[in-house]
Amino acid sequence: MKILVTGAAGFLVRQVVRELLKRGHEVRAQVRSVTSEVPAEWRGCVDMVYRDLGRDNALRDLFAGVDALVHLAASVRGDAQAQHVGTVTATERLLGGLHEAGGKCHVVLAGSCSVYDWSAADTSLTEESSLEPVPEERDGYTRAKLTQEQSVRRLATANGWPLAVLRPGLIYGAGATLAASAGIRASRIFLVVSPSARLRLTHIENCAAAFADAAEVGATGTFNIIDDEPVSAWQYAGNLLRRSPGTFRVVFPYNAGLILAGIADAVANVLPGVFRQRLPGLLKPRIYRARFRPFEYDNTRAKSVLGWRPKAFFQSGCDVI
Repeated sequence: MKILVTGAAGFLVRQVVRELLKRGHEVRAQVRSVTSEVPAEWRGCVDMVYRDLGRDNALRDLFAGVDALVHLAASVRGDAQAQHVGTVTATERLLGGLHEAGGKCHVVLAGSCSVYDWSAADTSLTEESSLEPVPEERDGYTRAKLTQEQSVRRLATANGWPLAVLRPGLIYGAGATLAASAGIRASRIFLVVSPSARLRLTHIENCAAAFADAAEVGATGTFNIIDDEPVSAWQYAGNLLRRSPGTFRVVFPYNAGLILAGIADAVANVLPGVFRQRLPGLLKPRIYRARFRPFEYDNTRAKSVLGWRPKAFFQSGCDVI
């Protein structure tokens, strides 16, 4: 298969490209500019095309001969408007190019578990769990990913494109960023919120394999990509801090933080304006729940439809970041 992968040379993109090449596929990688840093291993074996999805209009040529699109590009930096442009606008431009090319290739979108309603009553997260009903009370990333997914579904339906939406958990592994749900770092103290709670983790290699699986089997539908291996917040923090001597784990009960967030939110409702604008995200109940609420996670659909077989990495002692 010939597969177009977007997202410049980001953390997940590098591993997805590596996985696809290992499986014998032809890879065309969208890179933002000729000055973007790309892995040396791509040279000579990856068809690199230089396009800025947020600015360029001539994108139809990206899809020449392409069987599947693995769309990983999104913006995680900047304010809400910048993330909307880098995620939603860029996606709509890209799919406009696919429409102009008259292609019917399979679309695999990198969604996010952030789109779920973490305030809902269910204790187990599945693909049928409700989505965030008030995204304006969440962060810019959640709003952008929710809008991106809605836009891609609409365009896929209108154009008859087979669509798979993969919603990875928090990706870990060497080179990753801190899994925010593990806790709060404050100088030499790491507050572990809900220490016994299972984190929604997926190792970078498992995550990349899921995207390759989805492209290969031509899957359609929505899939949560969360590893089988249960890892608690306390275990994750211990792994993280083993290279930080003098830094200590401290238990911080989930309900205590939720009460503090509720009080701060109530005060903000009485004293709106500057106070609410400056209120940290963790003192907003919907954001606090989305980050720390304990859940169980179901990946049955990904394993049965994609044939995904996540490996156990954490217990082998791998780095979490």
